[in-house]
Amino acid sequence: MATGRSFAEYVKSKCYSGLYKAAEDYVEREWESLPIYTKKVYKIGEIDLVDAIIQRVYVEDLPGMRVKFDVGLELELEVKEHDYHYDESDQCFPWIRITCEGDLGCGLDDWEIKRIIPYNSQNAPMNSMSDALVPYISPDQLESVARQFLADYYPEALKITKHGEKPVWVDPMVLADRLGLKIVNQRISEDSSIFGQLYMVDTDAEVYDSNLGHTVVKHIEGKTIVVDPMNFLLRNLGSRNNTIIHECVHWVEHRKVFELERLFNASAACISCEVVGGAAASVAKKATEMMERQANALAPRIQMPAEPFKAKANEYIGKFMRQMDAKHTVDVMENV
Repeated sequence: MATGRSFAEYVKSKCYSGLYKAAEDYVEREWESLPIYTKKVYKIGEIDLVDAIIQRVYVEDLPGMRVKFDVGLELELEVKEHDYHYDESDQCFPWIRITCEGDLGCGLDDWEIKRIIPYNSQNAPMNSMSDALVPYISPDQLESVARQFLADYYPEALKITKHGEKPVWVDPMVLADRLGLKIVNQRISEDSSIFGQLYMVDTDAEVYDSNLGHTVVKHIEGKTIVVDPMNFLLRNLGSRNNTIIHECVHWVEHRKVFELERLFNASAACISCEVVGGAAASVAKKATEMMERQANALAPRIQMPAEPFKAKANEYIGKFMRQMDAKHTVDVMENV
């Protein structure tokens, strides 16, 4: 699946005529709010919109498949003199900021304008997603994102267990079920270079048939995680668990990337993850690497949430320091 599509380019093709009409109406009603500078016109009499160019598109994540996007529109205005004795006109190029919302699930067919204001660098919004609709998650946000993920889909894993109790294990099969995802064990490639694939929609896909010794076409339903059984036969069960959690992260955090791709390429069907950590497809490198970094970083934090782990670690530290009559934490860490 390609993951380098441009949301800005889609907005330009999908929404331009509506944005232009909104800009035209705004100039007619609110031109006095715009920063209009002219050296030729003494007193403004008339202003016409000649052209409008989309220069910026900022995008913010919303629940479900909805997005909020702010468009920085550069206007080309013809400013005419009020006094007819002076046949003067000038051109100005102010910007306006148009705030919109829409649903990617319907290709932004429902998009609507929420607000229009003059644009300046001070009121430019912050992007919460890249132009490819990959969410921005800084390293210091990873724990909080993992915590919210569990709060939404596996809240019992955040429980601080009592003395002597084991922390709640995040069962990947249970998590996948709660997300409405199915797990299928299936050889994906002959060399087992692909851990798993997340199929978003129904498709006929090429997979490897061990008995026949070559690839075959198999129908796979949407919302299916395909896990190569060689993954855990050659490595370990934990690797399989991590693969499933990894694909669950893709489902929650990166579905909008997939929906954007589908708007350009209706045949897109899955997100594919290689053993080496990249995506096994011809992709835009930057967006794909960002997605894989996020899934790789979040999966272990979801499997071992920080707060219950720290609480249990501190419990064991206290236990072994008492048992061993230790004076320093380092003396008991091996036992812990």
